[in-house]
Amino acid sequence: MNKPMQNVMKGAAAGAVLGTAAMVALNAGHNKGKQMKKKAAKAMKTVGSVFDSISQMM
Repeated sequence: MNKPMQNVMKGAAAGAVLGTAAMVALNAGHNKGKQMKKKAAKAMKTVGSVFDSISQMM
């Protein structure tokens, strides 16, 4: 994969991470502790899957 495409993929992954973190943070006021912990764990698992997929493409 060429260098510009790698940068695009890294930017997309970073945007997904920031978007997920923002969503979790904004919904934190509406969620209770145990429910928030569960959603945060699910979000981090999703982020890990995204990075694994990107690393396999490279």
